[in-house]
Amino acid sequence: MSIQDMFNRTGAELSADAQKVIDGTRAQAAAFNQAAETKVQRAMDNKQMSTRAQQAIAARTYRQTQAQAQALLNNHIAGIEQHKQKLIDRTFGARGGDAQTIANRRAAQQATAGLDDSRTAMDMLMTAQQDGDTQLAQVLAGHAYSRGWTDVVDRWNHDGSNNTAMRNLLELQQLPDTNDIAWRMSVSGDFHVNQPTALNGLREQDIDRLANDELGGEAA
Repeated sequence: MSIQDMFNRTGAELSADAQKVIDGTRAQAAAFNQAAETKVQRAMDNKQMSTRAQQAIAARTYRQTQAQAQALLNNHIAGIEQHKQKLIDRTFGARGGDAQTIANRRAAQQATAGLDDSRTAMDMLMTAQQDGDTQLAQVLAGHAYSRGWTDVVDRWNHDGSNNTAMRNLLELQQLPDTNDIAWRMSVSGDFHVNQPTALNGLREQDIDRLANDELGGEAA
């Protein structure tokens, strides 16, 4: 696939790519849930155990699985944010280079650090492009992106020379806003742990007490 083909991929294809980033922990959560259900069911089928011992295993397993699910949800959200930052770094960042290259980039970063006007940024970018100063142009585009100056970012790629970098931004747009309340509520459902039926009718504090009960041991 050529660079231009990658840049021109459809939104559905980009979504599929981005989806890979946010699906891994969901599979882990499902596996934890299945293992927990199997463990509880094994305890329920053990006729030599008392009802309280069975409930103790169910409660302990339930609480442990809830803790695992919460950790996975936290990792899920953190993973999305880390991937977002990685995409931004791939677009506007630069790694390595000789001493002069590093010094030039640092100078470009200092020159744009306090820039708070999009028109000035546009003028600086056009001048940098005319002068062939690709480092300054990239740093300016990154600064513009962080400020939401989309026209400046578009100008950076006006001739298609930065299609590869811009493709990262297209993928970034497919990823969810992890601060959105509706999204958080929706994704939490993917990490929900069903309460074992053996605990139906019990209060949360009763479940906690059972979870701390040593009845039933660890190997049910």
